[in-house]
This record gives sequence, C-alpha cells and structure tokens, in this order.
Amino acid sequence: MRISSKPELLAPAGGQEALVAAVENGADAVYLGGPLFNARLSASNFDRGQLAGAVEYAHVRGVKVYVTVNTLVADTEMESALKFLHYLQSIGADAAILQDLGLARLVRRVLPELPLHASTQMTAHNSPGVRQLLEAGFDRIVLAREMSLKEIEGIKSATGAELEAFVHGALCISYSGQCLLSSMIGGRSGNRGRCAQPCRMQYELVGGRGRTLAGYSPPGEYLLSPRDLNISRHLPELIKAGINSFKIEGRMKRPEYVATVVRIYRRLLDRALSGGPYSVSEEENRDLAQIFNRDFSSGYFFGRQGAAMMSYKRPNNRGVRLGRVKGYNRDDRLVEIALEEPLRKGDGLEVWVTEGGRVGFEVGDIFLGGARVDKAPAGASVKLSVPGKVKPGDRVFKTHDAELIEEARRTFTTPGGVKKIPLRFTVQAGIGLPLQLTVEDGQGGRAAAATPSPGQPAKKRPLDREFLLNQLGRLGNTPFALGELDADIRDEVIYPVSEINEARRAALAELENRLLESRRRPPLEKAAFEKRLKASGLYHEKHREGKGKTLLSVSVGDMASLKAAVEAGADAVYFGGDNFRTKPVVKNSHLAEGLNYCRERGAAFIFSTPRITADADLEQILRRLEFLAGLSPDGVLAGNSGILRLVRSHFPDIRVVSDFGFNVFNRSSLEYLLELGCARVTLSPELTMEQVGKLAPYPSEVLMQGAVELMISEYCAAGSLLGESKKTENCPGPCRGNSLSLRDRTGAEFPVETDNYCRMHIFNSRDLCLIEDVEGLSALGLEYLRIEARRESPEYVAEAVRAYRRVMDQGGGARERQAALAREALIRLSPQGITKGHYYRGVL
Repeated sequence: MRISSKPELLAPAGGQEALVAAVENGADAVYLGGPLFNARLSASNFDRGQLAGAVEYAHVRGVKVYVTVNTLVADTEMESALKFLHYLQSIGADAAILQDLGLARLVRRVLPELPLHASTQMTAHNSPGVRQLLEAGFDRIVLAREMSLKEIEGIKSATGAELEAFVHGALCISYSGQCLLSSMIGGRSGNRGRCAQPCRMQYELVGGRGRTLAGYSPPGEYLLSPRDLNISRHLPELIKAGINSFKIEGRMKRPEYVATVVRIYRRLLDRALSGGPYSVSEEENRDLAQIFNRDFSSGYFFGRQGAAMMSYKRPNNRGVRLGRVKGYNRDDRLVEIALEEPLRKGDGLEVWVTEGGRVGFEVGDIFLGGARVDKAPAGASVKLSVPGKVKPGDRVFKTHDAELIEEARRTFTTPGGVKKIPLRFTVQAGIGLPLQLTVEDGQGGRAAAATPSPGQPAKKRPLDREFLLNQLGRLGNTPFALGELDADIRDEVIYPVSEINEARRAALAELENRLLESRRRPPLEKAAFEKRLKASGLYHEKHREGKGKTLLSVSVGDMASLKAAVEAGADAVYFGGDNFRTKPVVKNSHLAEGLNYCRERGAAFIFSTPRITADADLEQILRRLEFLAGLSPDGVLAGNSGILRLVRSHFPDIRVVSDFGFNVFNRSSLEYLLELGCARVTLSPELTMEQVGKLAPYPSEVLMQGAVELMISEYCAAGSLLGESKKTENCPGPCRGNSLSLRDRTGAEFPVETDNYCRMHIFNSRDLCLIEDVEGLSALGLEYLRIEARRESPEYVAEAVRAYRRVMDQGGGARERQAALAREALIRLSPQGITKGHYYRGVL
C-alpha cells in the first residue's frame, strides 16, 4: 500500500503526568486544555505557565501541542479568549482547537499566524460543510465521530482537507455539539465544557401510557451508554482512507491509561505503516481492555451497529474477565476462583454477584495449593478473601492490573524519561587546544561548545575514548542519550573534568534552544496584536434600530399542522425537514401544497432542512430545493453549514435562515452567518435573556415555545431495543406511529422520535414556555419568536399559535392579562410541565 504521508498519532493530556506519558510512549502530538474555554474543564488542565512548559517539553522531543479552546464563547469573554489565543501563539502552540464560529472569525482577523483545527464539537459531517470550514480559515477538520469510513473517503476525495478522526476511547451517544441534555436538565452545558454525562445514567424505554418496553432488566438499564471505540484492528484501512491524524480520546483519563493506549497504538501504527502483515496480538488486545473498557466497538466506521455498539449493563470500566467463582470454604472463609487470566497481589477485582449487584476489592493474600503466593498463572484455581456474599458461578473481573499499571507508571515517573533522543558526539582535543565538542541529533539539530582552557600534557591517565564515553554519557534528566562518539584525540592530553562537563552542558543547552526555535513560529508582538484587535470589530456593537413588529414562526411536521398554524395566525411556517416516523411522509406535492396554502393566506413558507445531512442525504435535499426553486419559496431553514453552502452556491436568490444547530452564542458568530448570506439567524437556546438582548439588533430569532430537541443520534434506541437484531436493515420499525419516550430515575419522560434516515431525536421532558415574556422579547427587537412543534399534533399547534397570537397582538395591561390566561392553556398542553429554559438561569 502506497502511503503519501505518515498519519499522526494524537494523544490526550489532561495534566502534566499524562503529557509525559503521551510523549514518552510515542505520541506525535498531544492535545490539552488551559484553565478556560476548553470542553473538559473538569480535567486537571494547565495554567499559563504550565502551558508554556508543556510546549517546550514537547517541542524539544519533536512532539506537537494543540490546545483546546473548544467551547462556545460569550460576548463578555471574547476579548479574554482572543488574548489567550495570542498567548498560545506567543509560546509556540502548534494549533488551537476551536468550536465557536465567531471566535474563529475573529482569530483569522487578528491572529492569522495561529493554525486552527475545527473541533468535533462543530459537527463537521459532509463535504460542503468541510469546505465551508476550510474557507473560514481552519487548517484541519476533526470529523464527527458518526462518520463511516466510506463517508470519510468521500470527504477526503472531494475536499482534500486535512482530516482528524477518533480511533480509541469514549463515544458520545449524540452528535458532539448538538447535545443539550446536560445543559437543559442540569444547567451544565457540554458546549461550555461542563457536561455532566446524564447519558451514562439509567433510563427505560416507555411507550404510550408509560408502559415500560425496555430497561431496568435485560438488556440493561443504561440505554444511552455506548461502548468505547477501539479501531486498533483496522488501522491500515483508516490510513488508506486518507485520515491524517489518529486521535485517542481521554483527557479525563488517568496518565496510566494514556501511557498504555498510546504505547500500543504507536506500535500498531508503525506496524501498519511498515506494509507487512498486520494484526493485533492477544496481549495488545488484553492490555487495551484491561486499562479501561466499557466493552469495545468499531463505532460507526463500518456502519451502524445498533445494540452491538451499546454497553447497556454498565456505564463504566468493566475490566477483563478473570474467571468464575468455584466455591466457598466455610472453614477458612476463602472463595475459590478458577483463573482465566494471571492474578497478582494488588490487583483490583470485581465480582458480579448473583444477588446485590457487584462487589469490588483489592487482592490481598493469594493461596495456591495451600501456599501463600504473590501471583498465580492463568488456568490455576486460587483462594482469596472476598468481601460480600458470592455464589458459585458468579463472574469475576480484573478491573485493575497492578503489573500493567506499574509498567505504565515507569514511563512517566522515571527521572529524565525513558524515551531519549540519541545524539552523535564529536570531540577534538590536543595539547595547546581547547576541547571542541559538537552534538548532532541526526535531524538537522547541531550545537557546539569548547573548554576555556587548552589541553595540557598528561602525566598520567591521559584523555581517552573510554573516559569520554563515561563522562559525556552522564545526561541525567535531559531528553538526550549518547548514541555515537567520534573522538579525535591528539597526543596524551588532559583537561579539567569540570570544564568537560560544562562544555557538555553548554552544548546540550544550545542544542535544546535551537530545537525549540526550529519548531516554533515567530511570535506576534503584543503591540501588533492589540492594533489588529482594535481594528477587528470586536468593540463595535450595533445599536437597536427602528424595527417592524416582531413576528411569529412555527416549525411543524405535517400538512395538517401547517394549516393549523396558518389558520391560527402564524406569520411564517417551517416545514419539510426532519420527517419523523410518527408523521406522514412529506412528499414534493405536500411542499407545493403547503407553499401555496401559506401564500394564499399571507404567511411565509420556509423549507426546513435537518441538522444532520450526510453527503448521501444532500442529493435528496438538492432535488427538493430544485423542485421548490421553481415555486419561489420564502426561504430555507439551514440545519448545518453544508446546507447553508449548498443553498448559497446553487440557489443564491433564495433567502436562508440558520437554525439553532449553528450554536450562535455571540455577536461575531451571528455576524459571520450574516456575512455568508443568511437573512436571519436563530440564536442558541442556551443564551440568557440579557445575552439575547445584545444580539437582537441583528436579524435574529429565538425559540419560545415547545419541546426543545436535546440530542440527535445515529443510534436508534427503539430499533436496537425492540427487535432489530443488531442490524438496521432488519429493523421492523417499532418507531412507526408509536409514541416513545425515555424515562429517567426521577420519572421524567423525554420524548423520542426517529426520522426517515433512522436517526434518533430526543426532546426535553418539559416544554419551553415564554408566553409571559412575549412583551419583553418583542421589545428587544427580535424579528421572530418561534414555536417548535415538529412532533406535535395539529391541535397542539393550533392552541399554541392562538395563545401567542393573542398575546402578541395585545398591548399594555391587556397583554399581561392575556398572557396569564394563555399560560394556563399552554400548561394543559404540556402534562410534564413547562420551563423557561436558560433565559433566566443561564448555563455553567
């Protein structure tokens, strides 16, 4: 197989020890976070001084450093974020990983010297979307984890982009950047680095009237908890697909995990690149599983796996199966276990007991054949002291392997490290001449030093090669090792040992400085940066202009609801996008009928598109747009940047409205979308009322009523749990016409819908309701207030639209009275209750 370039092995570093572990075990690059603006704020992370040290440590060893600045940024934080990025550029960071479109727009204006990587939080998943990010100034695209290998190959071929993909570690059940579950139910936003991982909690799938269909019994209760990704068996295929960087997930993981996984993937990647036979050994498989696993899967690289991708029984580390309980001896109170794997004192075990869950403990004394031992081999039967009540047949898992951990720890705790850069030392010495010392790293790095004193005739023990090997090889805590020595020693000469040592130290220090300088870009001076910052538009705020009346939009999922919305007084209707299986199939004839119905009654018809549209899906979207273009629709609601680019390039006369999946959290993001040709921008539902007010002078829209979509996933709970036999093509379609929800431990039920692409959509249990805030929202100058009702009935749509129409058409005290009455009606539409979302509480 011909390889045009060697893929990069990219490792996580949640703290200093993990950084050392990654570098010492063979990472080509590391990604890490600073104190703010990163999506893993719960990790140890690095303060500013530590970041500078991390860059120097990595660069001396030839490893790149990418810093995560991958959260949404509020307007009040934008200046600080830009100054932080300037700091990163000044210390030589190799790239910043960004999520926020607005931040990226400003970085390209004030700091074009800093390379940018588009975070997986940007949900890049189709070719036009990737092209849009390249045009926005990103140098690398981190793809959505839901991409198949075939889709990745297609994007690479179509765009030529530098692509990064995850190959190992935890998977999110939702498309990253499109999940509001943690945000809406607990105020901890994944888009702001505070995800509480509620997807790893217990749920049950329920049908109409709350009847349990799955969960809290086989197959398990963790219905949204995926297995960990492990693509180690398929690295040659990923290389062939053109992926430039293989990324290991794990900034929240301990350094032993980083050391072990990086060590194995380094070995495997080198094996794959060698062109010979490729396989993963049993030991490598076992070590990957032992260090951490929730069971493994190949994710979406080879298509959807349904239930085979899920860890229904537990959301955390399950370890490696050690064996089964054979029996219990009442006399010595020891449990006998038949070992399938080696066991060592200090290992951590967990027994999956028949009654009462699981019992975890650390192995103390091991008895083998009546003798106390420190370890026992696979195949042996041993006796242990086990807390709790266990029974014969109970399974035993090793969750902590003491020997594996010790091996991993050695790589990042050994002073000076275990991975050294071999140097070639050249020495020239002679009577009357200073000792000249040159060091070279074989990669173009070279430095020299000399003793201050000339050589003197040796009366005894003259300088020789053996003495130099011993003295120059004392490299201690440096990253270097003595590889070769060329010694040209004339005469029987001697030098002070202290001067030889000082020449060695000086040469190595000079080499280290030169290596650092060769691996960093010239820093941008502070004065130049601040000048650009002032000219960037960051400090310019658009003040509210005289605007027309705030209008009412409604997003619907079927023709009956469209008509109900228009008849009840909607000013604009979004229709045609995510076609949920609980609704009739939307055909072109329905689009034409809906458009004509709206036009006849003075309402705007806007064709809505999904938030997720793979390249294969775009063909259908394009055909629908071609059909609608001849009917002159009032606009298109773009669900993602690929759709936006598609419309602007093929149908420049059609107005575009960006949907809430763009995560517009600040003025710069809004301005960026307007610059791309959007006529109106839907703001993030995570903004507060105050933040909305700052953006309202621009053409904007907010969600005001309805079930907010919390998650969109390629995994379908209904199909996977209700008889699809782990293969989507065999799915009997339990979602069709059925009302399904996921119920959590508190009893809250989150409605579930499946679209015509078999993607799962999860909605908030409580409806957003801002009926009492209509006056305040209208006074801000917003163009539109939206009712989100794609999954709702025509009756819901009619009642909700009438309620808001009455309030929006009233003035003064009458509006307040009308809002109070309308609120009661809307509460009746929302049996699980209502919420004001983040408009008053904000997000962490």
